[in-house]
Amino acid sequence: MPNATSRTCPAVRRDPWQDCPQSGVEYRLRAEAQADVLCRLLGLFAQLQLVPGQMQVQCRDGDMDVRLQLDGLSLHRANLLAEKLRALVCVWQVDWRHLNHNAETAILRTG
Repeated sequence: MPNATSRTCPAVRRDPWQDCPQSGVEYRLRAEAQADVLCRLLGLFAQLQLVPGQMQVQCRDGDMDVRLQLDGLSLHRANLLAEKLRALVCVWQVDWRHLNHNAETAILRTG
């Protein structure tokens, strides 16, 4: 009978939810200019206890342009949030990019 205490532990897998870089993410959205749109957008972030560091909203010609910045968000979570934002009926377009504060480069992702 094998000794139960001599088992080797499996290697620890990387958890993409916990990868929090020292950089941020910027979302750019285009949505309907309706009174409840901002509540719907911010509600998704509030469910995850995320508070945007910056938010800018501009309405023109029936459209609402929204820019949000969040720090310490993993790329995996940033992509998932972008998909959830795209799923809102009032949102027409979501672009996001990884802001690398240590370098002048940024990764732009559109959808």
